[in-house]
Amino acid sequence: MTAIQRLNPTPLLPGLALTLGLSLAALLLAQLPVPGLGIIGPLTLAMLLGIIAGHFTTAPIEQHSETGLQFSRHYLLRAGIILYGLRISFTDLQSAGLNALLIDLVIVVGILATAAWVGIRWLKLDARTAVLIGAGSAICGAAAVLASAPTIRARQQAVPVAIATVVLFGSAAMLLYPWLFTQEWVQALFQQGDVAFGRLVGATTHEVAQVTAIAATLPADAAHTAVVTKLMRVMLLVPVLLVLSQLFGRDDTQDTGTRKLPIPWFALVFMLLPLVNSYQLLPEAVLAALHQLDQLFLAMAMAALGFATRLSAIRAAGWKPMALGALLFVLLLVGGTAMTLLLS
Repeated sequence: MTAIQRLNPTPLLPGLALTLGLSLAALLLAQLPVPGLGIIGPLTLAMLLGIIAGHFTTAPIEQHSETGLQFSRHYLLRAGIILYGLRISFTDLQSAGLNALLIDLVIVVGILATAAWVGIRWLKLDARTAVLIGAGSAICGAAAVLASAPTIRARQQAVPVAIATVVLFGSAAMLLYPWLFTQEWVQALFQQGDVAFGRLVGATTHEVAQVTAIAATLPADAAHTAVVTKLMRVMLLVPVLLVLSQLFGRDDTQDTGTRKLPIPWFALVFMLLPLVNSYQLLPEAVLAALHQLDQLFLAMAMAALGFATRLSAIRAAGWKPMALGALLFVLLLVGGTAMTLLLS
């Protein structure tokens, strides 16, 4: 996008109107009492609607909308990630305790390392696709995939593939954990520790929305611990992006020998926004409106990504991404349980 296009809003309007319509439709669909829609979530619905629209839109309309679509994929995505930080306060993070942070650290590092090792060495996936799948499983689902993709310069078609693993195995967690909590052997394993089980849910479930759905089925203490532990994982997105920007930034200048470090500045701003909640700098009504705006921006970015995605590319990815997602899901469950029992 040129500087003139950025200053002149007219070329942006068709694409922005398209992504806005798709995202509003996704947000409305997610509220309907239809089985399965709540599990999928509005962000993934926006991507799916974008994929459908992209397949049926004519070439002239697509060309006319491209500037606004690029704006949504780039600027609205970063704005949505930044505003995501308003969901977190340092008081909440302190209430979960040091054990929750240690579990989250081990989970994030272990899942990312496993995704890279198994995905690249054994499944022969390209490094960026393996890392995207690992980020979605390790940190915060679709939001982590969206934030990581520009940082590592992943192929656009790799994003929906990674998000598909988040949807599938995060939904599996939503069905599995409430059932596990009712089992006597699980209660015995955790020694009736509702808080410990909530810590497990928060440390191992993919999406914040999925954790919230599971928490609704748990006692109050377990539910609170689950959500806060998950938000701690979300905070780890920033150091992960900094490390990834350093690792993948080396590719830019291998030929010249000069090292370039593409720092994800939007992630650093995201890290500062919990101060707003911690010091109550904004009224609750304003925060609630910003939360809605955040979800809208992320949904518009997802719709724009979906619009440029072709199902043939997802099919071409084959079974290997799902195999990696399944392995990471099992590792989250088994390793997360072991870490929770060890540190609780």
